[in-house]
Parts: sequence; structure tokens; C-alpha cells
Amino acid sequence: MLRTILTIAVLLLGAGAWTPANADATALRAAATSFLADLSGAQREALSFPLKDNARATWSNLPIAMAPPAGVLLAELSDSQRHLVHKMLQASLSSQGYAKSTAIMWLDDILRISEKANLENSPEARKNPVAVAMADNRSSGNYAIAMFGDPGSDGWGWKITGHHLAVNITVKGNQIGALPGYYGSNPRVVPDGPYAGFMALGSESELGMDLMTSLDLQQQARASIASETPQDVLAGPGRRASLKKFEGVPSKSLSPTQLGLLRRLVAEYVRNAKGAAAADHIDAIAAGGWDNLWFSWRGSMDIDGQFYYRVHGARVLIEYNRQDPNHDHSVVRDPVNDYGEDWLGIHYTETHPSPAEYMENLRRAAGAD
Repeated sequence: MLRTILTIAVLLLGAGAWTPANADATALRAAATSFLADLSGAQREALSFPLKDNARATWSNLPIAMAPPAGVLLAELSDSQRHLVHKMLQASLSSQGYAKSTAIMWLDDILRISEKANLENSPEARKNPVAVAMADNRSSGNYAIAMFGDPGSDGWGWKITGHHLAVNITVKGNQIGALPGYYGSNPRVVPDGPYAGFMALGSESELGMDLMTSLDLQQQARASIASETPQDVLAGPGRRASLKKFEGVPSKSLSPTQLGLLRRLVAEYVRNAKGAAAADHIDAIAAGGWDNLWFSWRGSMDIDGQFYYRVHGARVLIEYNRQDPNHDHSVVRDPVNDYGEDWLGIHYTETHPSPAEYMENLRRAAGAD
């Protein structure tokens, strides 16, 4: 049994290491160079920033009306330019990471349809300019692209951010990093219509639950930190250093089967990155020790209920939070090398609007001032 588990772990965690790092970096540079060449001068100026600019670490999972992003929106690009953005995403992320990211953007169109229908059925809601502005703001075009530095140089980066999505890419020589990454979905499961049952994030909750339910009662008691879930993931945008304490059950106390489930859960997040980037991050986690991770849980153990889990170690921080039964948020970080800081020798100040600021932004978008 142990041999089988180790074989599965090698397949899960080693896949992608066959892709040479220089091939990934070369493909991404070519895609970014083609994208920049297709922009007008005004577009290029609007989305181009110095590599050291703190706009690199300013992103949000909120709709853009609440947290206006740096860069240029997909909606402001031509069809050919959008094709090139997708080339950049495909060169930055694995097939699963690309599928998740584009599905999250597409879900905003689904959300717009449902929220518009709710407004049509509620005369009172139609009188609320904030509710109308929120529905108007839902769109797969409302995701912003920004570039940092020159793709022809040794160090550069790019990002795409908007509602429920933040992909932050760093290139240093032939190294690629895809962290921090934020992935959320609303609806988590499309409830009705021709796409009923569709999910953008199909495995994150199930893999976390698989690990939690594999624990014995004593382990579950140690893993369970609270009966209530937090309002959101705790190390989300603007809160990169908010979790310093390891909590829950240590991985060194897990059985081989349980450790295999933990590795599979970590792989689901880390493998959103392209092959070489994911392999490098797995190597960093392994160097810190698979027996030096911690797993914690809050809330229900009902797969359809509300729950939160965290995987935390020296080189990885994963959080998943079920906001409500049909809405979830997740984040994956490298506490040492978010934004490629360890490679670049740059420290960014990560910022995010306060609740008062994003509500003020929303009121302005609604024309309420």
C-alpha cells in the first residue's frame, strides 16, 4: 500500500517537471512581446509599470467597481488582443490553471444574468443604485491586465485580476512563479439553465474534505480550530503576513495514506502553475519537509455546508473558505517568494482598499454621490 501511495505521489507531484524551464519562459516572453506589440501607444502606457512598482502587489478579488485595478480591462481590448492575453495565460498556467481562470471569468457573465433577472423580478431592488451597479459590473470583460518591466529583460512580470481571480506571474531568467494566486467562484455550482451543474473549482472543496474525513477522531479534534468559519480567507489581498502561527494537526502525525491525501490537496493548488513553475514550488515545499506542514479546519464537515481549511508551512500557505453553500474563495501563497521577491531582491508593499473605501467606490460607480 505504501509503495502504491508513493507511486501516486510521484505521478502527481512530478508531472510537469519534464517541461524545461527555459521552454516555459521562452514561450511566455514570446506571448507577452506579441501582446505588447499589438497594443496602441495609449494602451501600452496604461498597462505598463516599472518592475519595482507597488502596483504589482495591489490586487483584489472584488468586482472592479469596488476595487478599481491597475492596467487595461479585457473589455477595452480588440479580439486579436484578447487572443494574445489568452496566449499569455496559457503560457503562464497549466491546463488546469488556465481552465479554472477562464471559467471564473466566464462565471461573471452567468452571475450578471442571474442578478439582472433578480432585479427584473424586484421593483424595489431596481430602485437601489448600488444593486444595479453591482449587476452591471459583472462581466468577463472586467478583468485587468498589467505588465511590470520589459519581457525582454532578465526580470519582469504580469498579472490579471478582477472578481474572484488574481494571477500574479513573475519571470526571472528561466524561472517562472505564479504566486500569489486567488481563485473563487460564485455560483460554486451553476444551479439551473443550460449550464446547470457547471463548476469552475471542482476539486478544492472535495480534496479538503477527503483529508479531513480521513483523520481519526483525535486528529480531527486537533485539526478543528473553531466551529464557525471566518468571513473570508485570512491571508487574502493586502494581508500577506497576517498568518504567522501554525495551527491544527501537524503532517508529521499523519499516516502514509493521509499524507498522500495532503500532497494531493497541495498539488491541486500548486499545479495551477505551468509545469516548471509548479515543479520548482513543489521542490521548495519538499525541501522544507512534507512532515513540516500543518492542516487546520473550521466549521462544518458537511460537503454542502460552510467550512474553511488551511495548509500552512514554511513555503506554502493554502486557504479555502466556503462563503456560503454556493460561493467559495481560495488563495495559495509562498511565504518566502510571493511575486518572485526572493529571486528579484525586491520587497513589495501589498495593499488593498479598506471596506469603507470599496463601499465608497461602489457608491461612486452607482452615481450615488
